[in-house]
Amino acid sequence: MTYVSPFGDMDTDHEWADPMCLSRTHCANASEETIGEFYHGAVALIDAGIPQPAFFLARQLAELSLKAFVAPGSKDRHDLGRLLKRLEESSDDLFGADDNRRLIVEFIRDMYARDPDGDQGRYATTKGGALSLAAVCCANPELFRQYVDRLFLYTQERLSLAGQKV
Repeated sequence: MTYVSPFGDMDTDHEWADPMCLSRTHCANASEETIGEFYHGAVALIDAGIPQPAFFLARQLAELSLKAFVAPGSKDRHDLGRLLKRLEESSDDLFGADDNRRLIVEFIRDMYARDPDGDQGRYATTKGGALSLAAVCCANPELFRQYVDRLFLYTQERLSLAGQKV
């Protein structure tokens, strides 16, 4: 049997029934597209009861959302705490007075407290060799899904409003 790559180069015709376009080259808004895909992935994993990848994708959703709010090219890497601090210091809209935004911030802080280095759920062990998410135990899937939905809807609304202003 001969290996056939499942990946096409940029000049490849989309010969498949439902191609999975991986490149962001042709996206109208690459940030929104990527954030949306991480949201859909996190939700699918939560709904399927696949815990560690669900946590990782939800945390990645939070990270990408915060980076979109901070500015392109943020150098804060995977540090949700630093990203939140920068946004709070700049009186960002995320730190507004309503309960929805407060709950989103608390959800992100909760994930950060459980995974300050951004390596939990990504691998079986942390960078230091400890078992991944060993201190978390479990998650309430309905509540987890609600917070992921809340974060995504806020991010989506905010990014679409920012795009309208341009």
